[in-house]
Amino acid sequence: MDNVYASIETRPWGEVEQIHEDLLKDQIEYLASESEYYRRRFDAWEISADEIDSLETLQEVPLTTKDDERACQAETNQDQPLGEHQAVPTESLSRTISSSGTTGKPTYFGLTERDREQWNKVLKRCFHTAGIRSEETVIFGVGQTMVPGGTPYFEGLTELGCNVVPAGGGTTDRLLSAITDLSGDVLFTTTSHLRYLSENAPEQLGHGVNELPVTKLIGGGGPGIATPEIRQELYETWDATTVREIMGLGDVIACLWAECDEEDGMHYHGQGHAHVELIDPETEARIPFEDGAEGELVYTPLRREATPLLRFRSGDVARVAGTSCACGRTSPKIQCIGRADDMLIYKGMNVFPSALRDVVSDIEGLLPYAQVVVPDADTVHFEEPIPMRIVVDPETDRETEEIVDDAAMAVRSQLKVRIDPQPSSLESIELSEYKADLVVEG
Repeated sequence: MDNVYASIETRPWGEVEQIHEDLLKDQIEYLASESEYYRRRFDAWEISADEIDSLETLQEVPLTTKDDERACQAETNQDQPLGEHQAVPTESLSRTISSSGTTGKPTYFGLTERDREQWNKVLKRCFHTAGIRSEETVIFGVGQTMVPGGTPYFEGLTELGCNVVPAGGGTTDRLLSAITDLSGDVLFTTTSHLRYLSENAPEQLGHGVNELPVTKLIGGGGPGIATPEIRQELYETWDATTVREIMGLGDVIACLWAECDEEDGMHYHGQGHAHVELIDPETEARIPFEDGAEGELVYTPLRREATPLLRFRSGDVARVAGTSCACGRTSPKIQCIGRADDMLIYKGMNVFPSALRDVVSDIEGLLPYAQVVVPDADTVHFEEPIPMRIVVDPETDRETEEIVDDAAMAVRSQLKVRIDPQPSSLESIELSEYKADLVVEG
């Protein structure tokens, strides 16, 4: 199929899982031999590496968390600057990147030259699926080169054959000039940055962003594009032909998920490189990839040398959007609905800020911007209605009071949660180049 980059994308999923099972055995042997961290963990768990010989027995292995990674890097030395988690000599490292640190102290990830080669294979699949082609000029709008969506994405796009323009990290004027002067076909940046440009670029340009040469918008760095109102807003504002979402994580592979032409969920693209599971965030029980299922994504890299992981909790909570697709790809496709550490609890019920935003975005007279306001960063539990900033469309003919009532009623009806909607200006909801916060202190 012309729209598929690698043949494994259309292999029956059962065959893919068998490939993963075969690779898992070698990776476990590597951990037992080269990873000081996992040798110690195997002893503590009273598990022999030889016993982990199938995807079924993998389920019996305890999960690894971000806090485990941070603990590894709390004590480092010259031989292991990445901590006990580092499984190769430092001279074998080819690149070191870090997490964004938006949910705590940044963690560092190492890659050998072989790791980079393996990542690029997966990244090229993702970018191709998202609609990027080798003959196109990609305006690379992410300025944080050290994060997973920075240098690794730049390298992957270059490997795909694109003319990649490193235009991020400077002023908005300079970014817009690069798009105009170099006739950029594709703009890749974070979803938050795309929306920031939609709102702010016209004032600097003197005309709408729809007059720019860009026709394809690719967003990452947080959920949002899957929200119909946000996707439609980007389509209309930019007069785009393609608006798609991609996602990954530096702990495993910088990009693992990407939307196809159907634009109804991100396909998994880590076949043959990382095994993915879905679990209940609270019970840790495995959840099958079935239409409508929700859970936290867990990954086991199958070829990683520098900083390998076993059953790593990503913190990304996803909803399965499908297990088959008209594009011919056979991997599950998902929509990311939030971060496990962003989850709020209203009278014992779990709710994600992104879900609240998505519901209020459907209300006539509201723009698709919203934030939960908490008294302090530790506030998770709510007994009273959850305060939310919402943005009334200045061009609406509806009364603000009526819009506020509709927003509160819609959230109560669909999510069984009460909110306290507070009309706010768009300026009060800060959009940024990297990630926009759905929860703020106020």
